[in-house]
Amino acid sequence: MSLEIKYLPQQFRTVYNPVEVVLYETVNATRNYPGFAYLIDVKDGATTVGRLKVPPTTEGFGRFDMSGIMESYISSDLGLLNGTNIATVENNSNSYKDFTLEFGWVHYNTGSATYDIPQTVTFPDTTTGTSYDLLTFNGSLPRYRRDVVNFYDWQYNNYYEKYTDNSSTRKFLTNSPNGLISNSSYNQKLNYTDEGYIYVLYDHANDPIDEIIIQEYNSSNISISTTVLTVPTLTTFSYLRIPIGPASINKINSSYISTGSQPIINTNATSYYIALKGGGAIASEKFYFNIDTECRFETRRLEFLNSLGGFDYFNFTKVSRHTEEIERKFFKTTPNDLSLTGAIDYSISSREKVQYYTKSMPKMKLTSDWIDYNTYNWLLELIESPEIYLMDSYTAPSGSTEIRRIPVKNIEGNWEEKVSSVDKVFNLEVNLEFGINNFRQRF
Repeated sequence: MSLEIKYLPQQFRTVYNPVEVVLYETVNATRNYPGFAYLIDVKDGATTVGRLKVPPTTEGFGRFDMSGIMESYISSDLGLLNGTNIATVENNSNSYKDFTLEFGWVHYNTGSATYDIPQTVTFPDTTTGTSYDLLTFNGSLPRYRRDVVNFYDWQYNNYYEKYTDNSSTRKFLTNSPNGLISNSSYNQKLNYTDEGYIYVLYDHANDPIDEIIIQEYNSSNISISTTVLTVPTLTTFSYLRIPIGPASINKINSSYISTGSQPIINTNATSYYIALKGGGAIASEKFYFNIDTECRFETRRLEFLNSLGGFDYFNFTKVSRHTEEIERKFFKTTPNDLSLTGAIDYSISSREKVQYYTKSMPKMKLTSDWIDYNTYNWLLELIESPEIYLMDSYTAPSGSTEIRRIPVKNIEGNWEEKVSSVDKVFNLEVNLEFGINNFRQRF
């Protein structure tokens, strides 16, 4: 074959990192035709969503980055709040997409454009084909960040296998610290009334996930109940969302419960873990949570998009302050102080400046409980996240208590990496600027 693929991205590709392919036409005469350029068609099924064209480098290679096209078709999926009878898993259809790539070239040797696409190409493993299916999802991995999964390792060391391997070491799509045992101080803390979800990659061809296990413990680390939930049959690749907040778990439809009953999370539980099962065996890590309710201050819970494309949660349990930043605009007018007789009635109450625009921007300052260095370092993902929500609890007109998402436009906070050998415990303070504005009427 004359057209070869020298570099091909692996499956489960993070779309906000480079998604690159390198082509090489082995026939030198063809590469030297006037206007020769390599082509890649990016397709959604049979529909072409974009065609990329690049000229060869001096060495004759064609290097493509398709992330710009692909990311425009991928967004994110938020879990349902205040739901009832919810499912054990949901498919986040907006968070991933399977694209088909076709390869070829164009030249102008005859004076007009000659296109040859799709061509049969030789892949890096020496197999041949006319297309390549590439599955991408909305991850955005850092180039380098110590112990956090980095783009380099995901790409070159096949780190993605840790998230798709059907075994007890399989990871959920979060970098949140996991204490690995019940009631560990490293476990993620939440209130009994908190809602929330955790995310996982699912490859139906090699992944018989059919159950979810939830194991509860009391304050003495004694197991008090085990619940087994069934998972609906999945026939395609999925990016799954699983309830992990106590309030969300306790709203799962009872028809999915094969062992146990509602309420799944009991009021006497102090910790629990969630894990996937397939064919009767544990098919993921056991992810632990501590139920820790703050009595003195109002808890402020944030939901934020993490680098792996899922949403994480963190509770700020110490004092919080709500403020408003006010912006005003004025125009100057002539005071109406001339009487009907022509006399001028000077008065200090005469208005010269009239306010015609008032905007208030709500802000909030949050303070965390004492946290360890692992949690502190993980929370950099909160500070740099492009999508953040405040989980606000309020009383609806009907009298019921509900949770609503308040969008956060910007989050300000000072972050400095902590090291276990010198840093022990500390607080994190952040300032939220909400993504909404309030306006007052004109004068």
